[in-house]
Amino acid sequence: MGAQGEWEEVAEEPDAETEEAYDQEPAEAEAEYVEPEPVRRGRPAAAPVGRTDRSFLATLSGLGFFIVALLLVLGVWPLASNVPAGAPSFTGIIVIGLILAAIIPYLWMLDDLRIRPRVLRKSHARFLAGPLIGVLAIVLFGLFNLSTGNWLLAILSVLVVAVTQGSVALFLYSMLWEE
Repeated sequence: MGAQGEWEEVAEEPDAETEEAYDQEPAEAEAEYVEPEPVRRGRPAAAPVGRTDRSFLATLSGLGFFIVALLLVLGVWPLASNVPAGAPSFTGIIVIGLILAAIIPYLWMLDDLRIRPRVLRKSHARFLAGPLIGVLAIVLFGLFNLSTGNWLLAILSVLVVAVTQGSVALFLYSMLWEE
């Protein structure tokens, strides 16, 4: 039968010695050799990729202030001369918007800042930030009304205020927050 390619089933009996060897606890294992880590010299390892470098955020913040200055000088002031209310009043409202755009993130992040006045507490600062957001909305509404149909001027004005607020928030985050 074996010649025709059929296998013959043969049952093997386990050795008694091997069963006893498996049932017993293994003898004390040899201590593994642990290779010491090599001493690294040179530059320290780079920061994890998931976390943004704060100096990069500070650079973006400075770039934001530069963009605000360019938008004001090259965009808003030449177009504001066409406003019936006058360029000084329109520019004054933008300055009020810029001041509010700088104060609101400061008050909102006050509790997390390392340098903060002891007079203001977190709840008081956040309470003050709420009405200031409303005042900023009124300022933006005033800018839309004063632009009198000049959508480019209205968009530039809102962009100046928004970039200022974003730049202040980036600055506070990158420079003043505790690790």
